[in-house]
Amino acid sequence: MISHEPVRDWERQVYGFLTDELPDDVRADGERIVADVLAATVAGAAAPQHAGVFRDAELADGPASVLGTDRRAVDPSQAALLNATAAITQEIEEGHNRGGHVGASIVAGAVGVAEANDVDGETFVEACVRSYELCARFEYAIFAMKARMNEAIPWLVRDPHSTWTTLGPALTAAVCAGQSPDEVRETVRTALNLAVVSMHDPFAEGAPSRNVTAGFSAQAGVSAATLTAAGLRGSPAAMEAVYDPFETLLADGEFAALFDSLGDDWWITEAYQKPYPSCRYTHAPLDALRDAGADDLAPDDVDRIDVYTYRNGVDMSHARPETLTAAKFSTPYVLARWVADGSVELDDFLDDALGDEAVQALSERVHLHADEAFERAFPDDWGARVEVTARDGSRYVGERGYPRGDYRDPLSATDLDSRNRDLLAFGLGEDAADAALDALSSVGSRPVRETVAALTRY
Repeated sequence: MISHEPVRDWERQVYGFLTDELPDDVRADGERIVADVLAATVAGAAAPQHAGVFRDAELADGPASVLGTDRRAVDPSQAALLNATAAITQEIEEGHNRGGHVGASIVAGAVGVAEANDVDGETFVEACVRSYELCARFEYAIFAMKARMNEAIPWLVRDPHSTWTTLGPALTAAVCAGQSPDEVRETVRTALNLAVVSMHDPFAEGAPSRNVTAGFSAQAGVSAATLTAAGLRGSPAAMEAVYDPFETLLADGEFAALFDSLGDDWWITEAYQKPYPSCRYTHAPLDALRDAGADDLAPDDVDRIDVYTYRNGVDMSHARPETLTAAKFSTPYVLARWVADGSVELDDFLDDALGDEAVQALSERVHLHADEAFERAFPDDWGARVEVTARDGSRYVGERGYPRGDYRDPLSATDLDSRNRDLLAFGLGEDAADAALDALSSVGSRPVRETVAALTRY
């Protein structure tokens, strides 16, 4: 007989945490993350690689909106597919040093359910915060498992959209749909035994399908919540068979300790916001370049740029990217673009910008090197050192321990509002940007339907 009771202490702690009261400062952090992801989603829907797909996909009209468009879906899981895809497309969404980009799937995946059920902003934000705390912890643990799998499997099980990006939208959707505690338990058990894992992460190629993996995961999570409400039961045995091995994958007792700290140690307070629309692995090198004092150099003045960073960051070494996504995952391109323009903006990843030969030529003269000191500090710190050698022989050196936007060097409220307004203007146009930004500023105190209305093209 399937057990209704938690089968492990950590599972019991998960369900108990769902009724914990949120401190005011934690709720404020949650509101900032919800606004961050919603703005990123609007901008992502307007990316050329997705705009046609979002326009032409067959959707039965209903109560769940596709942000940044004039489309609605009768099934919130279809909206989750497109919204979560858009949320990560511009590589501007929030993230966590230890927990990945958990906010994107949680917020963008479940906002359609919240809209369809006419949920108030406070309920939605609080559900997102609780999901964030759980998902960040699971991602931290799953990262260790993925490292083992990547060693054993000849193709890369590395695309960061798996169990935690299914659990987040599933749990948030369950709360927004008003599920009973029993239904929430079954939703959690189902989602925790479900993963959408890409066998290859084509970030260097820049295939648009790369971003849709996040959408498929969010769609699966929302579908899990929907089916649970119809009577689907989860697997308590999976809580043992799937998650017991984490006790040995992590340091002794570390997995259980992750959940012992729920309600006391709020991981969401250590989330980061991105100042640049590119993979965060490119950010410390870019900040180091900015600190190097090479602002007066033009691309043709630079002989070479050497970047020293942690090993994962070295994966971003491909030059001459040909697509929006490939450019966002290219440290050489991002640095070359900064040398040319003194900034890195959304438009810098479109086709016209990618055709800039001086920038692309400089990207071939950017060389990435693994550095053991930065590797030892990762993932708590995501640092880099940059050495610029000019053609006249002069050298410029900059170093950052962690990127700008980290919780230890956060963006100011003014900078974050300015960034969000740029995202909204990119997706909705200048005329709608101010009203949309106003809606995001009160996302926790107005009905979700009102916020969503300001983020669409109806």
